[in-house]
Amino acid sequence: MKKRMLSAILIFAMGFCSFCRPVSATTADDVRQEQEKTEEQLDEVGERIDNIETQKEIVAGEITQLDSQLVEILTSISICEDEIAAKEDEIDQVKDELKEAEQREQKQYEDMKTRIRFMYEKGDQAYLQIFLEASSLPDMLNKATYVEKLYAYDRELLSEYENTRQEVISIKEELELEEADLLSSQRELKEQQDYLERLIAEKRATVANFDSQLAQAEREAASYKEKLKQQNEEIRRLEKEEKERKEELARAQKEKEKEQEKPENTVTTVTGELAKTDPADGSAPAETSKADASAQTNTSDQSDTAQKDAGNSDKSEPEKPASSAGSSLGQQIAAYGCQFIGNPYVYGGTSLTNGTDCSGFTQAVYAHFGISIPRDSTSQRFAGREVSYAEAQPGDIICYAGHVGIYIGNGQIVHASTEKTGIKISNATYRTILSVRRIVN
Repeated sequence: MKKRMLSAILIFAMGFCSFCRPVSATTADDVRQEQEKTEEQLDEVGERIDNIETQKEIVAGEITQLDSQLVEILTSISICEDEIAAKEDEIDQVKDELKEAEQREQKQYEDMKTRIRFMYEKGDQAYLQIFLEASSLPDMLNKATYVEKLYAYDRELLSEYENTRQEVISIKEELELEEADLLSSQRELKEQQDYLERLIAEKRATVANFDSQLAQAEREAASYKEKLKQQNEEIRRLEKEEKERKEELARAQKEKEKEQEKPENTVTTVTGELAKTDPADGSAPAETSKADASAQTNTSDQSDTAQKDAGNSDKSEPEKPASSAGSSLGQQIAAYGCQFIGNPYVYGGTSLTNGTDCSGFTQAVYAHFGISIPRDSTSQRFAGREVSYAEAQPGDIICYAGHVGIYIGNGQIVHASTEKTGIKISNATYRTILSVRRIVN
C-alpha cells in the first residue's frame, strides 16, 4: 500500500510540474505570429522585385526602341554622306565646266573690249568709209546689210557674254545651296546620334541599377525564406513538445483512473487532486479550429478581393480611337506653311518668324492646328502612316536623310532649307525621298 501511495504521489507531482512550468519562453502561437510577419515581409520584397522587374522591362524596351532609332539615324547619316560624296563629285565635274565657261567669258570679254576699242577709235567713220567705198547702189545696199549684221553681231556677243556670266553665277549658287543643305542635314543627324547614344548609355546605367536592386531584393527574399524555414522547424519542435506533454498527461490520467479503482483513501485523494489540475482540456484542437476559421476567412476575403478586381477590370474604359481630319486640313497646313516663306533658318530653332530648322518648322506648323508630332526629323519619319510618293497630298511630310518638308502639291515642298535661303519652296524630288508620312487624312 505504501508503494502504491508513493507511486500516486510521484504521478501527481509530475503532472503538476508539467502543468505549472512554462513550456518555453516562446510558444507555437508566438512563432506563428512571427511567421505571419515574416511572410508579410517576404510578400513586400516579392512586390518590390516584381516592380523592379517591370521597370527593368520597360527600360529595356525603351533601349530596344532607341537602338532601332539609332540604327535609322546611322542609316540616314550613311545616305547623307553618300549624297554629299555624289554632290562633291558633281561639284568637281561642274568646276571643270565652270573653268570652260569662265574661259569663254574671258574670251568674250576680250572680244568685246576689242570691238569697243574699235568703235571708240574709228567711230562712225569706219561705217562711213564702207559706204563711200561702194562702187554701185547694189554694192552700197550690200554693205549696208553688212553693217547691220555687224551691229547684230556686236549685240549678240554682248548678250552671249551676259548669259555666260549669269550661267556661271547660277551654277555656283546652286551648288553652294545644295551642298549647304546636305551639310545641314548631316549636322542634324550627328546631333541626333550623339543625343541617342547619351540616352542609351543612361538607360543602360538604369538597367544596371535595377540589376543591383534586384540582387539585393533577392538576397532579402532568400533571408526571409530561410527565416520561415527556421520558424517552421521551431513550430514543429514546439508542437512535438506539446504533443509529448499531452501524452504524458494522458498517461498520468490513466494511472489516476486505475488508482481510483483502489479502495485506499490516500490514492483516491491524490487522484482527485489530479482530476482538478488536469490541463488536458483540448486547447490544441481549439487552436486548430481557430486557425482553420482564420484560413477560411482569409480565403473568403481573397475571393471577394479577386471578384472586386475582376469587376473593376470589366468596368475599365476602352481606348478611344484617334480622331482624323479630312484632306482640306492638309491643304490648310500646306497653305499655312507657305505664309512663312523667306523667314530665316536657325539650327535648333522652332520659331516660324524668328528662325527654325527643318523639323522645327514642320512641328510648329502642325502645332498651329493642335497636332503634336516629334521634334527631330528621324522621329518624324515614323509619325503618322506611310504612303507612297505617288499618293502624296498637301500636308504630308516628305522625309529625306536628316531633313523634312511639307508637301504643298504639284511636286513641291515648303521647308526650312539653309541659313542662306531660309524657308523656301523646292522640288520634292531634289533629294532622295526616304518616306512620305500622312499625319492627317
